[in-house]
Amino acid sequence: MSFSFARLYHKIGQFFHNASRNKRLRGMSLLLFLIFSLCLSAQNPSAPSPAVQEQAKREIQRRGLDENEVRARLLQRGIDMDKVTPEQLPQLQNTIEEVIKELEAEKASQTQKEQPPATKPTTTDAGTKPPESPKPSEDRATRVARERSEAIQQKVKQGVSIEEAIAEEMSAALATDSLPPAVVYGQHLFREKSLSVFRTTNEVKPPDSYVLSSGDIITISIFGASQFDSQFEISKDGNIAPSGMPKIFLKGVRLGQARELLRSRFAQFYRFAPEQFAVSLTTARSITVNIFGETVNYGSFSMSAINTAFNALVAAGGPSDLGTVRNIKVIRGRESKRLDIYEFMNNPAVQFDFFLEDNDIIHVPVAERVVSIRGAVRRPFRYELAGAEQLVKLLDFAGGLNANAYRELIQVQRFVNDRQVLLDVNLKEILEKKQDFALLNGDIVEIRAIPSPIENTVSIEGAVELPGKYALTEAVRLSDLVKRGVLRPEARTDAAFLLRTHTDNTTQLLQLDLAEVLAAPGTDKDLLLQPKDVLTIYSKGRYTDLSSISIVGAVRDSVVNYPYTRDSSLTLQRAILLAGGLRPDANGMGLITRSNLNSVRELEYLEVDIAAAFDAPESPANILLQPFDRLEVMSRSTFTDTATIKVSGAVRRPGEFVYGNNMSLREALLLAGGLKLEAARNRVDVFRVQIRDNQPTRVIVATLQVDNNFVTPGGFAIFPYDEIVVRTAPEFDFQRFVEVQGEVRYPGRYALLGDNETLSDVILRAGSLTSEAFAEGASLYRTEGEKGYVVTDLVEALRNRRSLHNHILKEGDIITVPKREDLVSIRTINTRAAEIISAPLIANGLINSAYTPRKRADWYVHQYAAGFGQSAKRSRVTVEQPNGKINHTRNHLLLKRYPKVTPGSIITVGSKPVKQKKAAGEKKPFDWDKAFTQILSTAATLATVVVAVAAIRRN
Repeated sequence: MSFSFARLYHKIGQFFHNASRNKRLRGMSLLLFLIFSLCLSAQNPSAPSPAVQEQAKREIQRRGLDENEVRARLLQRGIDMDKVTPEQLPQLQNTIEEVIKELEAEKASQTQKEQPPATKPTTTDAGTKPPESPKPSEDRATRVARERSEAIQQKVKQGVSIEEAIAEEMSAALATDSLPPAVVYGQHLFREKSLSVFRTTNEVKPPDSYVLSSGDIITISIFGASQFDSQFEISKDGNIAPSGMPKIFLKGVRLGQARELLRSRFAQFYRFAPEQFAVSLTTARSITVNIFGETVNYGSFSMSAINTAFNALVAAGGPSDLGTVRNIKVIRGRESKRLDIYEFMNNPAVQFDFFLEDNDIIHVPVAERVVSIRGAVRRPFRYELAGAEQLVKLLDFAGGLNANAYRELIQVQRFVNDRQVLLDVNLKEILEKKQDFALLNGDIVEIRAIPSPIENTVSIEGAVELPGKYALTEAVRLSDLVKRGVLRPEARTDAAFLLRTHTDNTTQLLQLDLAEVLAAPGTDKDLLLQPKDVLTIYSKGRYTDLSSISIVGAVRDSVVNYPYTRDSSLTLQRAILLAGGLRPDANGMGLITRSNLNSVRELEYLEVDIAAAFDAPESPANILLQPFDRLEVMSRSTFTDTATIKVSGAVRRPGEFVYGNNMSLREALLLAGGLKLEAARNRVDVFRVQIRDNQPTRVIVATLQVDNNFVTPGGFAIFPYDEIVVRTAPEFDFQRFVEVQGEVRYPGRYALLGDNETLSDVILRAGSLTSEAFAEGASLYRTEGEKGYVVTDLVEALRNRRSLHNHILKEGDIITVPKREDLVSIRTINTRAAEIISAPLIANGLINSAYTPRKRADWYVHQYAAGFGQSAKRSRVTVEQPNGKINHTRNHLLLKRYPKVTPGSIITVGSKPVKQKKAAGEKKPFDWDKAFTQILSTAATLATVVVAVAAIRRN
């Protein structure tokens, strides 16, 4: 890929010029400009102008650096700026940045040493130090420059030309700050990125109007009888030279015309049908477009020739707030062409008339006439008017008027002779006469909306087929509105109401007789309607009291709130038939709950004979029901108590059961699932309560015997509320097992042979202990009641059968006899073990040592744990025996008797109590327990001394 030093340096200089207006990118642009200037000036002194070189040197001096020093320091890093190519700069950029940072840091350090020592900072009135200046942050320009360099490299790898890659990064850097919102219609195309810039390598299909030129690469494909596929780049002379054919001139020819030209030329040498020949633009040439005037960014931009002048304006950010969107000039040599954004928005195809050539100029002048329109238009905004465009065209740009726009009077605010004036304009007259109204720059057109609601209406509601609002025309009367609404059959015409609203918002309610109005339309009774009148016609049912009845109880289909009026002739018999007839459990009686119509809280209960009403419908028993009556048909079950019996004890399904007539004891036991295996058939107790009229109840009991079929000799009847209890056979019990584990001759499960079998009994039945048994460590685990381990002494239990340790065993007990243990464990806490003994000898905070007979706990602590620590409390030394028993240290006057140690024991050294610091001014409470202990200790010491003295005297 060829590289143009002059063009690249021109792009970098333009980027520096544009970015210098952006404070956030200024540091980055200076750093990049400095690096590229050093490189390009070394390789091609003629590329940058002397003024540009001088500007680079001034920038180096401003940073406090020296060009020769920079070159020398870079040479130490292996970078010779005279041999570095621009393509290598991105890879070397990090090293170059580090060198510049080092030189600047050294310069800053040297300057700081030369400055006099800082004086003591002054204080403010409040006595505080003034805020320090913020520390310099990380060099953001360096980081951003590196990111831009990496982005350029990535785009070049993707096939983008170097010029395009640099131009895109320049545009991206300048567009980092969000563009301001559009203030003139048309600017949003550029501010909101509605258009984009196409790359040379983008797969964009150009239109037939695209003008070919030098540098464009086209692909010609032929498929069919002849096969051909090749790419051609249009030379500087403007032609292509296919092999075996004369040159074909294409420069300045539109793409659509070029297809026809190439088809005719190739048809002279190849055979193909018209549809078997294709020409496509593979890579468009890169061009430089110069954009000046009132744009967000201006300068030279490299881009693909596929882009039109509209796309080029996107690269520059579009016109600024001062720039025109109607009179943009596209200049090519001495020719100038006018570009109108509004014309493009109405017809996007216009853009294909503005393809660009290399070094074309786009100039955006200042907008001359910008007016605002607001109010009742579809798109209120600021618009630029051009030429003879006036008010009518402004309305067209704004999308036209809203439906509620008030056209009789619009207002225009205008500045005339250094003052603001308000002009009233009759828009309706202008539009009808096809006139116009001249507008000046800065005018504000205000179009108001019709604020008043619809007033020429009347309404009809209620018992009509077509309720709603109707237009009030001239001389509309009441009868006309009723005819439009169409009365319903249930409408009450003798009492209608007309609500009239006066102009002062007061209302008047008029009562009308529509029957008279409709009988004599047009008379004085047929009132003339006024705006906002509301006619309400109620239905007759609104004036009728609605009532109901209910039939519930022992009927097949209960009826609740059945509509019923006073003039209905519903008798008792008909009411029952209405509810589906009587159920089999009905007892023929009923109860009517009747409400007093004048006082609904007053109730009356009437007993009725339903059977008599059915037997003799004409009799007085078949009474007539009244509104709101509630008839309840009585059921026999309502007057019957549900009796139960209870069965408990040694039965399979104890519980409470419903009593049945003539129920026997056998039936009751069958309901309870029969007797269990442990049931005592000769001891079945039946408890019965005797209920006698007006006398206290009495409980009696009967003890019975049943056979295998649950039958008693002579039979036994069960009465309601009897409770049957089946006893369990005396001393009935299944086997109860315990388990013996470990060092016995025959471990396993053993059944308890008696209620009081002990620990030693079971051990002896298990063959006694083995030679490896460690009886001192035997344990007893009780599962009954989840009690857990029980402290025991198997040695004592075997030696003395009457010992308290010879426990009576329970079902589920687990006896474990471990193997003989020859180790003793010492907890390292509160010892000096951690200070002297290496870590591998301490596992889980324990030191394991060999068991030495007849040695007590203190000996093991000194021998294996390096002695007691500073926090140790010697009187709190404990020994946990393998069977769970814990032995404590005993104090004998001034001497301590440490506990004995057996194999498998765990020695623990307690710690001294932590003394709590007394708060300032806090008095320590008197410890009576401690004082009493000291007194007893002193008295014991004195008694010992007295005994010793007496013994001496006797001797």
